[in-house]
Amino acid sequence: MNTAPHPMKCPRCEKDLDYVGTKAFHEGHRWGILGEIGELFVNKERFDVYVCPRCGRVELFVDGIGEEFRPH
Repeated sequence: MNTAPHPMKCPRCEKDLDYVGTKAFHEGHRWGILGEIGELFVNKERFDVYVCPRCGRVELFVDGIGEEFRPH
């Protein structure tokens, strides 16, 4: 029995999306002299990123949610 998840497909091209890693994004601004300490007060989110090799479309998924449905 094959339990591997189906590949992610581009909604435009129907090509398989390539997983390119997990990226951290944050809200806020540069903290100047506070530097790294200021980053403690910034809301950060991590997203799994998938890219279509044909058209360049990018799909973002929240890291840690629904990963069993996405191939890595």
